[in-house]
Amino acid sequence: MATAYLAVQESLGRDVCLKTMPTSKGDNTSFLERFMNEGRIIAALQHPHIITIHDIGATGDLVWISMEYVNGGDLKNRIELGMNPLEALELLAKIGSALDFAHKRGIIHRDVKPQNILFRRDGTPLLSDFGIAKEVQIDTELTSTGTILGSPYYMSPEQAEGMQVDGRTDIYSLGVLFYEMLTSERPYPGDTAIKVIMQHIQSPVPELPEDLQQYQPLLNKIMCKEPNERMPTAAALVEEAEALHQTLHREMYPSATAAAEAKAIQSEKDRLQAEKRKWRMTILGACCVVLVIAFGSLQVYIESLKPTHIVKQRASETEITQPLDVQASVNSQSISAGATGTTPGLSKQQVIKALTWLAVNSLQENRLTYPPADNAYYYFSRLLAMDPENESAKDGFSNIAERYTELAEQEFSNRNFGKAQAYIALGLQVKPDHTSLLDLQAMIQDREKSALDKFFEFLKGTG
Repeated sequence: MATAYLAVQESLGRDVCLKTMPTSKGDNTSFLERFMNEGRIIAALQHPHIITIHDIGATGDLVWISMEYVNGGDLKNRIELGMNPLEALELLAKIGSALDFAHKRGIIHRDVKPQNILFRRDGTPLLSDFGIAKEVQIDTELTSTGTILGSPYYMSPEQAEGMQVDGRTDIYSLGVLFYEMLTSERPYPGDTAIKVIMQHIQSPVPELPEDLQQYQPLLNKIMCKEPNERMPTAAALVEEAEALHQTLHREMYPSATAAAEAKAIQSEKDRLQAEKRKWRMTILGACCVVLVIAFGSLQVYIESLKPTHIVKQRASETEITQPLDVQASVNSQSISAGATGTTPGLSKQQVIKALTWLAVNSLQENRLTYPPADNAYYYFSRLLAMDPENESAKDGFSNIAERYTELAEQEFSNRNFGKAQAYIALGLQVKPDHTSLLDLQAMIQDREKSALDKFFEFLKGTG
């Protein structure tokens, strides 16, 4: 009824198949309606195994349908060349899925035959010619003068008898197609349409050759003469075809199946490993944020221990108690001034004596580096400035460092590692070469390094 052209859609520069029909052939307007209806039907069926419609329209005395250009041949060509049974089973499932998609949208093909199964260049099968063959002349390979719905070689018994049909008529036609794919022969041969039709109605389901008997149970369900006993839906057909394909493929190609299963298992392992890595990276990111916050908090804590001139230490902040004669004549300001020789009435020895007493007293009361200008470090520093060879001042720095060592060891034993590190840092500012503080610092750093190594080993999946 129509003429097909290979054409170019100039707006997109692509090849298309252009089906046209002159309106002069439409003396019976139903021909034109069915022609245009084909375009509308296929356009509504977006499926991987149904041919794609681009546009429909009319111009001058022509109506036309622009559809996907498919240049991989049709199923008739492939049957003539011979098909592998597993390939036939796979094709059965794919076309079955296309029919199921159409049936669920209320569309029955009614003309499933090899010429209507086309192939893209990559081998993808496509169901085509929806609706246009519903009431056209019978296949030209048959000798007949009448018109009939569909092709007699592939029609169901109920379709042949002119009864009302549903999606099961397409299932039967697909069964006939399946037989032909397996054997390269039609199940019911005949030189007239009547002979072929009567066999569809009366003859039993054809028997497959001995070497294809594993496919017979499925063929029986698909080509059952009574619709109510036939495979009920195309979806059920697809499910059984795929299950049988898996079983037979495993039996025929055990090594290939094992390799495919191993590949699938490895793929799943890779997927799980990737998810595990992603989870670890998420944990790592969160831990980095926590570490940054913790480090910042530690820095704030250390800063809170420092005075303006060096550091703070709040272990004991009692008032200075001095002998009456010293308190009456000496204070921090006068001592500082006396150290520069600007305060009359105090000899250098008196100032040294007072500074020594204040430094020792501050050390005993744990005012090691705090409060400002009234702590052991401050007084020993002033004493050393006045008398660079003063042994008490030199020993005083070591004593302050020792006191910080005791405080750090106490916090370390209580697992307060942050505070222990703070005390170590304070002590090393007073005496940078103090052996005990350096040893304790190294011990804490080694412990932290070991903990971090274990943490990163866990994140990498090696721990």
